[in-house]
Amino acid sequence: MARPREFDPEVAMDKAMGLFWDVGYEEASLAELLTTMGITKGSFYKAFRDKHSVYLAALDRYNEKVIGSTVLFLADASQGPGRKRILDLFNVVAERAQRDGDRLGCFLCNALVDKAAEGGEAERKLQTMVKRLETAFFKALSEEPGSNGTIARETARGVLSAYFGLHVLGRAGLSPEMAEDCIRQVAWLLDKQESRHAERLV
Repeated sequence: MARPREFDPEVAMDKAMGLFWDVGYEEASLAELLTTMGITKGSFYKAFRDKHSVYLAALDRYNEKVIGSTVLFLADASQGPGRKRILDLFNVVAERAQRDGDRLGCFLCNALVDKAAEGGEAERKLQTMVKRLETAFFKALSEEPGSNGTIARETARGVLSAYFGLHVLGRAGLSPEMAEDCIRQVAWLLDKQESRHAERLV
């Protein structure tokens, strides 16, 4: 009869994700990882090959929980038109940073500049998440009647860049003025897309 695991894998993985999110891959030592996850070295090596395999699993966890919920929100037509959903998302990110003093930013943003993302499986997972977000913005933008795919794709990439930027500013200590300016620029991008669609229909 197999012995039960000495820890809850999901709880341990959430804690590992939090550590990588906070300090990055290189700074997260194995000893600190074990302490954070609340498991012994023996249990660790029964469940994982090494620190890098935990990092890859943490990226999967973030994709599932955070990116997944963001994509679902952007696709939820019951929350209003695509334009509104995008602006609501930006407002939520800004409000959370200001209310909670969010200095972690976005794990995806942090991971994209982390040394661990230099090639291999980690880079593939990160690019998959980036593409997933871009596609979610694109689909929300494409709901407008007469929408042009090329224009919507260009706008989606601009919105995605602003989304990452807002998270980075949150990590740096986002001020209300900076948040408002960022969201105003996103609204301008969305208005610009609408005007370009209208020009094509004339």
